[in-house]
Amino acid sequence: MSTTIDQYREAKNNYLKLRNQAKKELITRFNEISSELLQLQRELLEDFGEKIALPTKSSKLKPSRPKPAAVKTEAPPPSVPSPKIVALEKQIEKQKKKLAETQAAGKPVKIMEDRIYELEDDLRLLREK
Repeated sequence: MSTTIDQYREAKNNYLKLRNQAKKELITRFNEISSELLQLQRELLEDFGEKIALPTKSSKLKPSRPKPAAVKTEAPPPSVPSPKIVALEKQIEKQKKKLAETQAAGKPVKIMEDRIYELEDDLRLLREK
C-alpha cells in the first residue's frame, strides 16, 4: 500500500513541476506577444497614421463574432459645407421666419412646424454622411 502512496506523491510532484514550467512558459510567451503587439501598434501609428486601440478585457464571456477592427482616425479639418447643406439651412431659416409671422397672425402653424422638422432631419442626415 505504501507503494501506491509513493507513486501518488511522485505523480503529484511531477504535476506541480510541469504546472510551474507551463506557467513560466506561458508568461514568457505572453510577454513576447505583447511586446510584438506594441511594436506593431507603434509602427502603424508612425508609418501610416493609424491608431488602433488595444483590445480591452471583457467582464462577460460573449459568443465569438467577427468584429471590425477598432480604428480611431483623426477627424479631418472642418471644410466648406456642401451646397446641399447650405441650401437646407437657408430653407430652414426661411421656414422659421414664415412660422414666426404665421404665429404672430394667430393662424395654425402645425404644417409649418412639421416642415421645419423634416428639413432639420434631412440636414442632420446629410451631416452624418
